[in-house]
Amino acid sequence: MKLLRELAGLIIMSLSLGNIVMADGAASIMQKAHEVKRVDDQIATLSFRFIAADQSEKQAIYTMVWKNMHGKDGYDNKVIFFTDSPPEKRGIAYLGWLRPTGSDKLDDEWIYLPELRSTRRIPHRDHDHSHDDDEFGNSLISREHLEPRPPQLDDHKITGEQDFNGQPHYLISSTAKHTQHMQHSKHGGKKDSTKRINWVDKNSLRLNRIQFYDNHDKQLLDMKFEWQQQQGYWIWKGIQASKPNSNEKTLLEFSDIKINSKLKDRSFHKRSLQKGVKHIKMEER
Repeated sequence: MKLLRELAGLIIMSLSLGNIVMADGAASIMQKAHEVKRVDDQIATLSFRFIAADQSEKQAIYTMVWKNMHGKDGYDNKVIFFTDSPPEKRGIAYLGWLRPTGSDKLDDEWIYLPELRSTRRIPHRDHDHSHDDDEFGNSLISREHLEPRPPQLDDHKITGEQDFNGQPHYLISSTAKHTQHMQHSKHGGKKDSTKRINWVDKNSLRLNRIQFYDNHDKQLLDMKFEWQQQQGYWIWKGIQASKPNSNEKTLLEFSDIKINSKLKDRSFHKRSLQKGVKHIKMEER
């Protein structure tokens, strides 16, 4: 189910306060921004609002359990999403063992359907299927937009400097060296962005805004990030994605966040999908 797997890139950007090093040159800046230390694991509530062009709105709430795998067995991270709302989909759960961006290997994914009391592996041919009645049918956010991109996949150029939220930022244009790397065709992301303008805070090197463009230099999406501090880390508090010249928006809020809880690898097994997040929390006590 595409609506759950698109969540898999959402929680990767959690940054250590102690890893900031000033950099010169576009490629160096993007490399330093990418190298900041991530949290080891995270549990959080993710609340979505999907606002369509006609101002109609859908909402969805998920509990997320995520673990940084640090490349173990070829995986970048493992994640579970438990559906809390809408009520008719409560209990549906997704498990992903996810490869690094640019990997030539495929992710391993499962879905739990409570009405059938069964867990099935997600065939890769299902990844591009979405439906208007899905919560994510109106979403402007996909995995493409939120996964940290290894800087070596792109060519980078500083195009200017500008204030954002009262702070000076580098504006860095990043264009994929190979088109398929920007399109994320393997992961089923949206397939029409070929360039990003990254707004990088000059002092902290946090990425606070990304503008996406197609190969005709038409802006497709404007995405802004709100951060908060927790236990010496900067982590996402909210994300706003908007479509230029449209009322369409996707808003995401993070709450009830716990980080570095020493989640065990065994929690990220398909049997956990049926047992629920309470079972995972009990295991970690």
